[in-house]
This record gives sequence, C-alpha cells and structure tokens, in this order.
Amino acid sequence: MHTDLSFQLALQGRFRDLALWLPVPQDTPQQRRLALESAGNHAELALHHDPVHGAPILFVHWPGVQDDPQLTVATRVETQEADYDLAQARADAPLPEEARRYLEASAHLPVAGEVRIRAESITQGMDSPADKLRALYDWVLAHAQRRFDVAWCGLGDVPAMLAAGEFCGKCVDINSLLVALCRAAGLPARTVLGIRAAPSRFAPALGAAGDVTQALHTRAEVYLGGLGWVPADPADALKLADAGASGTLQREVNAYLLGSA
Repeated sequence: MHTDLSFQLALQGRFRDLALWLPVPQDTPQQRRLALESAGNHAELALHHDPVHGAPILFVHWPGVQDDPQLTVATRVETQEADYDLAQARADAPLPEEARRYLEASAHLPVAGEVRIRAESITQGMDSPADKLRALYDWVLAHAQRRFDVAWCGLGDVPAMLAAGEFCGKCVDINSLLVALCRAAGLPARTVLGIRAAPSRFAPALGAAGDVTQALHTRAEVYLGGLGWVPADPADALKLADAGASGTLQREVNAYLLGSA
C-alpha cells in the first residue's frame, strides 16, 4: 500500500535564527520511504539520523532574520502488513548486538526491583521467549486500563505507575509497561512512535485518514530469535475494548495485535 503524507508549516511574523527538527518515516522490513520532497523559504535542509536508534530526522534552518517562515514536506511511503507466527521463534538463535541495548534500563523503563519481581512471577516456569512474551502481553491486557484524562499519548513513566499502584494511561504508558516487563524477563523490547495514516479494517478507533495531525500512536516491538522485531500493541486492544467492541471482535484483535500490525 502506498501512503502520501505532507507536513505544512506557515508562521506569521518575524523570527530570528529559527530551526526545526522533523521526524520522517523510517525504512523497516514493513515500510519503505519512496520519496521525500520539500519547498519553502528556508536556507538549509538536511536529513540526519539519530546516532543511537537510527531514526531519520529532517533538520530545517532559517538563519538570521526571517519573515513568515514557510515549509512543506511531502513523503510517499510503501507499507506492507507485518504478520509473525510466534511458533516459529527460535530460543537458540543468537541475539544480535543491535538488540542487546534494548535489554537495558532507562529513567522511565526500569528492569530491576518490582518490575523484575513481577515479570518473573508472570513468566515463572517458562523457557520459551515466545511463551514469555505471550504471558506478559496477556497480563498487560488483564491489568492495564486506559485513562482519558492523560494528555496526548502519555509519558511512559513506568516507575510512576508502579508507585501509584495503577497501570493506567494511553498508548505510550501501556506499551511502555509491556516493554519494561519484557526487558526484565530478558526479552529485548522497545517502543516505536508513529502516526495512524490509514483506516483500520477492524474499527474506526484503530485507524485514521485525512488530517492525521493528532493521530500519533506508539506500539511496542519485542525481539524474538528467528523472527526479528515482533509488534505488540496491548494499548490498541484496550482502546478497542473502550470503544465497545463485541467479544468476538475483541478476541480477534487481541490475538492480531501480538505479532501483526
């Protein structure tokens, strides 16, 4: 499927030494950026990549004094559905160095203490990484809740959720909880930020079209040997439940969002 996206900036007034960092779609096994074009009254534009994660970012600069800065960025992306069979994961496959850093803790993603105790309890007696992932995903579905008063996608602050004793929030919060539990269980995991840019075949709540300015979404990805980065999105499964989906549809989507996207 081909998707055309455009970003438009039109500021009024006089600005001095204005700069903009704009994320653009990343090339992955499931998507490929076919075109990236720009127009405007900027003086400098260059594509950079995040030195740690490799995410592409467009740097745009209006040096000196600039009246009414304007910018249009258009990109075309080719996407295909991801569909991984967790039964094909290989526990004996070597872990690539690129995935190892996603076992480490960060300020918002602890892997020791209460998170590790909880992860070990959920996965007790399990040896297969795929079985551990499924158990952790199901646990998040059973214990997390969406909170509608959380701004945007949330902060993904797992220590704050643990301190409050409530696993609540939006997509960044809920999927960060899964990522922290996976890392604590020895599974490399990360969150991936993007936008909904097409309708969903399951329900309107899981897709977007037209103006997607506010259609930000974050899902989780977990590395499994023999498969690579596997998508997991308990947050969207819970969003569908809040939309009043039937039991049959809910079960279908719960299964789909572990391994498919």
